[in-house]
Amino acid sequence: MRHYVALGFVRVLYTIAQNYKPSHCVMSFTKTVSTIGVGLTMAVSATTAVAHEWDTSRPDSHAPIDVMGDHTHNEGEWMFSYRAMYMQMDGNQTGTKKVSTDRVLEDFMVSPIKMDMTMHMFGAMYASSDDLTWALMIPYLDMTMDHVTRMGAEFRTETSGIGDIKAQALYKVMDNGRDRFHFNFGTSFPTGSINEDGITPMGKVVLPYPMQLGSGTYDLMPGFTYSALHDDFSFGAQFIATLRTGTNNRGYRLGNRYKAQSWFAVPFASWVSGSIRLAYDYWGDINGQDKRLNPAVIPTARTDLRGGQMFSGAIGFNFVLPVGNRLALEYTAPVYQDLNGPQLATEQGLTFGWQLSL
Repeated sequence: MRHYVALGFVRVLYTIAQNYKPSHCVMSFTKTVSTIGVGLTMAVSATTAVAHEWDTSRPDSHAPIDVMGDHTHNEGEWMFSYRAMYMQMDGNQTGTKKVSTDRVLEDFMVSPIKMDMTMHMFGAMYASSDDLTWALMIPYLDMTMDHVTRMGAEFRTETSGIGDIKAQALYKVMDNGRDRFHFNFGTSFPTGSINEDGITPMGKVVLPYPMQLGSGTYDLMPGFTYSALHDDFSFGAQFIATLRTGTNNRGYRLGNRYKAQSWFAVPFASWVSGSIRLAYDYWGDINGQDKRLNPAVIPTARTDLRGGQMFSGAIGFNFVLPVGNRLALEYTAPVYQDLNGPQLATEQGLTFGWQLSL
């Protein structure tokens, strides 16, 4: 019977690839989400309703560390976590093709070259009942961006500080010991600064949108998560949207974001598991404009050059340690990017995580 479950999961990934059409972003995204639902329904229908307890001692009972809000807890349980998340962006891209710096400088006075971002994410979860778990995530960001001007001068801008704090309610609606399903209801609070500035060859200026620490708006984050735990493997899928509300006090609103992802994991031993994950991200252009920015100077100040979509793949490991401790590591790299550029392209990402359940 487990073979049919695995086949159902494989069909999810295969049908996503078959339905994907780069020229129809929203349509492709809708098909992706609906396909995940169909594939998971096939997988669930292939399982027998055997009364099991969800084995939290297994390393793959949690999703890969880059997946947020993936699991719930039993009533009265706490979990504290820390994630160090590194992302590197290198080189400009328009659509699916790389664009040289010289080409960018034909249209703009300054071109970005590279961006590094490190996020320290501090989290806490508490289950007020077996069905309802609350989560809080506090990010601290450290970002740098390298640039070059038409005259050949290179310079770097830097920002760091608290980002937008996020709170979630995870409501579990199904748990038969092998299959779990819960809804994610999240809110992002505008605690990150949108007034970051830096020193450039033109003096001290307000930095463009990618170097700001927050959105400046209250954002809704609805979604759902499904996970399955079987004798020899586990898998799951999640969809999360980030829906911007209103306009911030600088006159703009970041584009909505949508993320759909699936993962498959195998325990190698009682203390370690390995996983693969496929993710699809879509994000829209910015609405409005920060009047302090000059869009003719640099493409990162153009509100119509901020959207895009990306398929990425990841490989990760989960480790179970004594006394409720867990460690995890995941490496991510893009498989396909289609950007409203010129825009810096994602090169790679690495996440390290620690979790403590009490």
